Amino acid sequence: MTEISAPTISVKHPEVFQVAATLPIPQPSTLVGALGYCMGAFYGTGFAAGEEAKKITEVARSKALTEVIVISSVTLKRFRVLDKGFEKGEYLEAYRVLNQGNLSEFKRMIESRLTDALYREYISQTVLKCIWMVKKPIDPRALRILQRLGDTESLVTVLESWSADCFSEEVTDISTDYPFTVSENNTVEVHGDYVLVKMKDEAEVSKMFYIPCRREIATAKDGSKYLVYKPTKVDLKFSKPVKIFNVENEIIVV
Repeated sequence: MTEISAPTISVKHPEVFQVAATLPIPQPSTLVGALGYCMGAFYGTGFAAGEEAKKITEVARSKALTEVIVISSVTLKRFRVLDKGFEKGEYLEAYRVLNQGNLSEFKRMIESRLTDALYREYISQTVLKCIWMVKKPIDPRALRILQRLGDTESLVTVLESWSADCFSEEVTDISTDYPFTVSENNTVEVHGDYVLVKMKDEAEVSKMFYIPCRREIATAKDGSKYLVYKPTKVDLKFSKPVKIFNVENEIIVV
């Protein structure tokens, strides 16, 4: 379990491309990837930790502890020297131009042909709580290595990380403030504010998630409008029993 300060991050909606709309919280697949990074760096297992994280993670969920402010889209200009340059051989050409002493042409190539730009939406000034239900113990200190959560430019700070015992049971009536899905052979009555968002689950399968929160349009001091998500808690009544995890009296619906 971790608490994370996210001053400015972007978690790209799985159904958008360059014009990136952000999710209000990290999706489960993003959390599994983050766990893999932490395990690989902490235990020294490298890229193999990514597959290991997928195998041992049963459930990974997050929630906002404070309101989530959505910042208007910004334009990012990125240098793509290593990937774009090598793919088309333009890096070697730029290197040749540099060796010839043609600095102006080298600058033009780097800043035009080896860059790209895109729009990206960010969320700002929020604190997140992330929980991983894993099949074998992990040193909670590994989670303190986490530096990024979401897209490449999304830097975070881990405030605290710890492990906790949990137990599972099957219920029909429950309250939760974590995102959840509903299987096709089940139905649910939801009492409270929520938004429906398509996200990728722990196995990277796109599903509709109920996120307990209230979406509002707020007004800044200068009169400008912005979108904000305020965390809530919902009461659920399922037609059939569902599996839940209880972790420190917090309920995660599987």
